[in-house]
Amino acid sequence: MKRRAFAMSFMQVFSSPVFYLSAIGVTFLCFISIWERISASEAGVTVYYSLDIFIGLTMLKKLVVLFAALPYVASFCSDWKFQYIKPVVIRTGIKKYVWSKIFTCFVSGLLTVFLGLVLFITLLSFKVPIFPSGNLDQEFLPPFGTLAKGDFPILLLLAESFVFSMAAALWTVVGLAVSAFIPIHFVAIAAPVIASYVLEEMTMFLPNWLNLYYITRSADVIHQGPLVSITYFIFIFILFSVLAGLLFDYQVKRRLRNEVV
Repeated sequence: MKRRAFAMSFMQVFSSPVFYLSAIGVTFLCFISIWERISASEAGVTVYYSLDIFIGLTMLKKLVVLFAALPYVASFCSDWKFQYIKPVVIRTGIKKYVWSKIFTCFVSGLLTVFLGLVLFITLLSFKVPIFPSGNLDQEFLPPFGTLAKGDFPILLLLAESFVFSMAAALWTVVGLAVSAFIPIHFVAIAAPVIASYVLEEMTMFLPNWLNLYYITRSADVIHQGPLVSITYFIFIFILFSVLAGLLFDYQVKRRLRNEVV
């Protein structure tokens, strides 16, 4: 039954064109961010530089969260509105239903953004160099900068893309949690965007190692190597996602016990 609950959730995501269109939307946003520089054949433009510019642009970064939310965040709203939730819960149980929702939401948000960024990196590499030439020590910053000088320098781009995608996945779970309190499609889709802005601003007052703005940008917040740093980033995003998931779990159980109509 547990596997069936997860399989149904993933099938709902990957059988929908919304997932694939959202990933393409992320790629489109990436190109918008650097289109002027590409069209003007600006000197010094590389894939690495373009990705760094995109991740640092606040407005477009928030729109990425919107695309990450589209495939699955509002799924609970539909389940509740049309009461699909009741037969599913009868077959699988509340706990399996809730956590299959949380896990699928996180993974779909992660894959939407990561696939979109990988597509952007791939397409742009046909137009401009991947990395700048010259003294690489001055170009790349820790914690992932050393990857550019290794046997597989592309790992630098993949690591930064993955961390950025993990952040987007976190915000989709926050949106899912909000949808349990306010099961309205528009609210569910907008909540991740608003939450990402508000919570990033709130954590600006915390130490750097808890600052979500810096962590999302793969900043060197713990002063360790690539492996330890990415492990820490993953831990932080999963931790916050679990906390948001617990809110979702709590509210869904309340609704099913008729405490909230």
